[in-house]
Amino acid sequence: MLHVKEIREIIESGQGDEAHAALDQLLAIGPNNIEALKLRALLHEQEGRFAEEAKIWDKIAVVDHEDPDAVAYLLHKQIEDREHFYFTDDVPGGRRFLAYPRALVNYSVVGLLGCVAFLLMSRLSLRFTVLAQPPAMLGLFGFFVMLPWFGIITVYLRCIRSITLTVQGIAVATRLKTRSFLWGDLEKVCLARSNSGKRPHLSLVLLPRDKNANAVEIDLYQGSTSVRARSYLIREITRLFSEPEYTRREILNLDQRKTATY
Repeated sequence: MLHVKEIREIIESGQGDEAHAALDQLLAIGPNNIEALKLRALLHEQEGRFAEEAKIWDKIAVVDHEDPDAVAYLLHKQIEDREHFYFTDDVPGGRRFLAYPRALVNYSVVGLLGCVAFLLMSRLSLRFTVLAQPPAMLGLFGFFVMLPWFGIITVYLRCIRSITLTVQGIAVATRLKTRSFLWGDLEKVCLARSNSGKRPHLSLVLLPRDKNANAVEIDLYQGSTSVRARSYLIREITRLFSEPEYTRREILNLDQRKTATY
């Protein structure tokens, strides 16, 4: 039987199924082992099983209501409840989830820093004449100012704007295009997990029955997703369509078919 430290190493290596089996053995002996329960909650979060994750944290809070990680999770859920209020709208027969422009904010910060860097280079050109030459100044302006702004405009146009769920189907919208599917047109909806470079990744994947149609992959990883109130989104999909299939991304072979990634 493996100890908590060894199971954590298995999780970090991306072997989720093996970690679940090891935790089953450990929790069979000590069902109130808080560290083992936290690892179980971590696995559920990485897999997108947010309802199961919440149940585990509820159990941890019963065992130790002062556990700092349990308190942090409770605060996270309160924030998500507020996000559900501010970032979703009612639509006839369903709900619209508005995206938070995380990538746009990041690129805007880079653009601001680029402008500051260009201004500093302009000041330095008073001391270093090579920087004052027109080709050098144009190159610096293009690199520090124009290139970030090109990225900002590209991200603004291509990043996800909203996800609309109704009894008829689902629509994923950017500022340039909306990809819509009737529920009957979808073969399945998946929550796909992967570990590339020891960094966990989670995405919502819409797979059409028509193999020639574009699949859609939406980033749901906590540290990078633009989608707010993730657990509410999955709950709404389950209500209107079916519970997503929990699987590994590699099994879906997304690299071998046309996929729109957001």
